[in-house]
Amino acid sequence: MVGEVNCICSVLEKIEGFCSMGEFERFQRYINGILEDGNLIEVPVKSKYAGFVEQWYKCSDCEQTWRLVHPDFPFKGIWDTVK
Repeated sequence: MVGEVNCICSVLEKIEGFCSMGEFERFQRYINGILEDGNLIEVPVKSKYAGFVEQWYKCSDCEQTWRLVHPDFPFKGIWDTVK
């Protein structure tokens, strides 16, 4: 079917820093919606990114794990795949 997303990872993009706390909070709401839809599942953090607060999410289709690292000035946070 045209326009159908087979895996949520095909539409997620890495973010190398949030411009503001407002942007970060909007992104958190976006991720919460994806969680509610069942496309991502929150999983335990296995190793923290330089000690910052973060959550890990696993794709329910391809099992790719993503990390959301919270901003903590001057660090602007990230959204990236776990390597």
